[in-house]
Amino acid sequence: MRDLDAVFNKVTSADGDAVLHVPASLLSELQRRLELQNYFVTVVDRAPVFDKTTLLHALYQSCEMPAYFGFNWDALQDSLNDFSWKSASGYVLVFKNFELLQTRAPEDAKVFLEIVRDVSAGRLEDHAPPLKLLILQQ
Repeated sequence: MRDLDAVFNKVTSADGDAVLHVPASLLSELQRRLELQNYFVTVVDRAPVFDKTTLLHALYQSCEMPAYFGFNWDALQDSLNDFSWKSASGYVLVFKNFELLQTRAPEDAKVFLEIVRDVSAGRLEDHAPPLKLLILQQ
């Protein structure tokens, strides 16, 4: 239970790293707790994500992005900065198989992590609800 409390505190903290490695066994209860606090929690890779195209489509679907989403890195950064279509106390993106993206398209994985970290830092500066990425560990 202490592990769950520690992870919950890291996720809900506005500071700290935006990318957290979390035991998969904690996801269900963590998601329940976050949703009780009005967090938007979504699993990004419901279908295999193995390159930029599949990543952007998965984010578009899982984050319920507006139809005008441009399917490029700039559009992703803008949308994650905005999130005006999905009001919440915070935003949590969950990856169950991030290693697939890292293995098949390491540069795309790197760019995605940079965008998440940049957006998260910007949201912190703007006093906007936090953005975190949870990478599940089996």
